[in-house]
Amino acid sequence: TDLRPEKRISPMDHTHHFVLAFLYELPIGRNKLVNIQNRWLDEIFGGWQLNSIYTAQTGAPIVWVNGSSSTPGDYVYFGAPITLNDRQTNAVSFNTTAFDTKSADQFNYHIRTFSTTFGNLRTDGIDNWDLSMLKNFRIREKATFQLRFETFDILNHPTFSAPNVAATNASFGLITAQANRPRTIQAGARFVF
Repeated sequence: TDLRPEKRISPMDHTHHFVLAFLYELPIGRNKLVNIQNRWLDEIFGGWQLNSIYTAQTGAPIVWVNGSSSTPGDYVYFGAPITLNDRQTNAVSFNTTAFDTKSADQFNYHIRTFSTTFGNLRTDGIDNWDLSMLKNFRIREKATFQLRFETFDILNHPTFSAPNVAATNASFGLITAQANRPRTIQAGARFVF
């Protein structure tokens, strides 16, 4: 029944996004800084490439639904400022005392007055560094064999999920999950022809 649109920041907003990538061929091998004249040693140690991608990004706004996404309920909000620590995993991440959490006090069939997103209340941002080394071995003119060693999230920096925003849930305000994967190391090979 409320015909007035909600003015809010998009739940998909990531205000800042920075990516730095580089490719560096190690100066080892025939006619390089570390000059290896032996053909077999040059094949093994020469021509390795170092690749890296660093990504930093602000977190997305927390979506305050107080229920399911298909039936987003309103909050009984006392009006106190909401401060958030998006990396607090040992206690509540925001001041839950700004809300009434009793089930009996929750609104039914209420026109929503509490915004679904706020620009200053965001999930944990991304701080990720991937690193890889690879070498191409030429077999014939149009055929190569590539050997790769890759590390994703080399610093093992966790990115935490949004806190629980269901006011009547026992976990209200708690961050209980990690949004990214922990450090992953893999080796691979491929034949290109």
